[in-house]
Amino acid sequence: MSNQATADSITLQARQERTIMQLISVEFREGETAITAQGEMGAYGTVYTSYLLKYDNSGNGGTVSGQGRGIVDADTFFSGTFTGIWKRDGSNIVMKNLVNISDGTTNLDSIVVNTGQRNLTIDVYVID
Repeated sequence: MSNQATADSITLQARQERTIMQLISVEFREGETAITAQGEMGAYGTVYTSYLLKYDNSGNGGTVSGQGRGIVDADTFFSGTFTGIWKRDGSNIVMKNLVNISDGTTNLDSIVVNTGQRNLTIDVYVID
C-alpha cells in the first residue's frame, strides 16, 4: 500500500477478494431498518452479520452500526463490530463501515445492498 495520499483520493489495499453475501432478513422499524446477511468471506470463513441502519432527516441515508461473526473451523472464530454511514442509490443501499476485528485488525468495508437480487457485495480494505 502506498504511503502517499492526496486531497482527491486515497489508495487502499484489498484484504480479500470481493464477497457476495445473501440477505437473510430485512426488518423495517420506526426510524431504522435491521438487515441480516450470511456468506463465505475468505479468511473469515462463514460469516453472519447484522446491520442497523438509522435514518437521517432526509430518509435517504444516515448512520449504520452492527456486528459480525466468522467461523473458520472448530478452533478459529472471529468477531467484529462496526460503525459507518449509508445512503440510498436508487433501489440499492451503499454503506461504508469501519470494522474492528477481534484479531486486532481494522477494515474499511464498502458494501452495496442489491435489494432486487437479495444480496450484498462487500469489498474489504486494510486500514490497520
